[in-house]
Amino acid sequence: MTASEPHPQTGQPIGLPVANPAAGPRPGPVTLQGRYGRVERLKTEHAASLWRAFAGQNQVWTYIATTGPFASFDEFAAFVATRAASDDPYAYAIIDSSNRAVGYFNLMRIAPNNRVIEVGGVLYSPVLQRTPLGTEVQYLLARYVFETLGYRRYEWKCDSHNAASWRAALRYGFTYEGTFRQHVIAKGHNRDDVWFSMLDSEWPARKANFERWLAPENFDREGRQKSSLAALNGVNSKPEFGVMSGSQRHAQTGQPIGLPVPNPAPGPRPGPATLKGRYGHIEKLNARHAGDLWKVFAGQDRLWTYISMDGPFSNFGEFAAFIAKRATAEDPYAYAIIDLSGHAIGYFTLLRIELRHRVIEVGHVLYSPALQRTPLGTEAQYLLARYVFETLGYRRYEWKCDALNAASQRAALRYGFVYEGTFRQYMINKDGRNRDDAWFSMLDSEWQSRKANFERWLAPENFDREGRQKISLAALNGVKAS
Repeated sequence: MTASEPHPQTGQPIGLPVANPAAGPRPGPVTLQGRYGRVERLKTEHAASLWRAFAGQNQVWTYIATTGPFASFDEFAAFVATRAASDDPYAYAIIDSSNRAVGYFNLMRIAPNNRVIEVGGVLYSPVLQRTPLGTEVQYLLARYVFETLGYRRYEWKCDSHNAASWRAALRYGFTYEGTFRQHVIAKGHNRDDVWFSMLDSEWPARKANFERWLAPENFDREGRQKSSLAALNGVNSKPEFGVMSGSQRHAQTGQPIGLPVPNPAPGPRPGPATLKGRYGHIEKLNARHAGDLWKVFAGQDRLWTYISMDGPFSNFGEFAAFIAKRATAEDPYAYAIIDLSGHAIGYFTLLRIELRHRVIEVGHVLYSPALQRTPLGTEAQYLLARYVFETLGYRRYEWKCDALNAASQRAALRYGFVYEGTFRQYMINKDGRNRDDAWFSMLDSEWQSRKANFERWLAPENFDREGRQKISLAALNGVKAS
């Protein structure tokens, strides 16, 4: 986790200012020339050469989440044409010294405002694998990302079963950050995702290691390396990563893959549900809630410190305009939290809604002082989680927060979410400061036990006459005191 300093008004710990918080440029149709070959914008004319390299090599497509393998050249050429026309993912062909296209990869999930970008969809044909060119093109692309585009964070993600890919990520100098359970439905099967990153501050050292490895003097007359890139980057010989769900063998290739998802159909979108509890209820956020919410939020600037892009607001007009806009949005989809007297005293949203993977996040959690540390504050989380799992039928429910927001991390664990990883330099927030993100999740398979713990905690008999809890929700969920 990167350094912090106190917020100038609230004293809460916040990330350091980013030297250049301006948005980064998008990738372009560059040609990156190396010693062993080059990288150039993917074009439709690359299809024939790539087909010759990939035809019959079905195993290279096993861990590509949505595409391949292809039964004919025409299908493959149509795929290349679609990919060549896309701005995200933005695809590049890998060209060898004989001018043949022997692989391709993408810059994708491009976030210019945060200057975050991912290398993905990496397709190396057998003639490219374990060659100097295979490593050189990763060097060329990383150099382009950091030195030309000026991005701060460069990501690598892969199926947790794909040991070759995560070994490659470490060898190239990426750092493991977390494993995300039930993150993707890939061709009807579950996929846990392993995430890695490289930061701009790390690039000079990684660059030097790439260049030392690629130098001709690092190879003997038979082309064997003298120093390995993994050793130069200090990689352990047998790294292991996090939780991995069950697996089976791919029917054609024999490679390990995730288990079939019982219902791989896309999930429904959240709707304007009213979710009633014992201590209050949840309803779709409406512009009419602005008055109530302003009464409980006005002057509470510290509530907005860790909200990445919004607040605090200096007057009711600004705040009301914000609520009106949030109330009409589809993602994030916002709900007001209403107490027994009928007043809105907080709100939260369902966001980053991935229908195809049935993944959804609870975020923008704004609890006024009147809602904090109350049964309603916990009940609202119970009602929303129950809606996500039992009504919408989602597989993965996420909680993410600024890594410096200790209260939010404690709340996630108390509610039964599982910590999965912290992502370095993941965001540039509203004040132009760095934000590392801590991620948590709850799975559909975990919901029944979490539900029972919520209901046991919320039961009237769990509170004494003064309203003090007898057993804590954290204890029910097995959270350690520290």
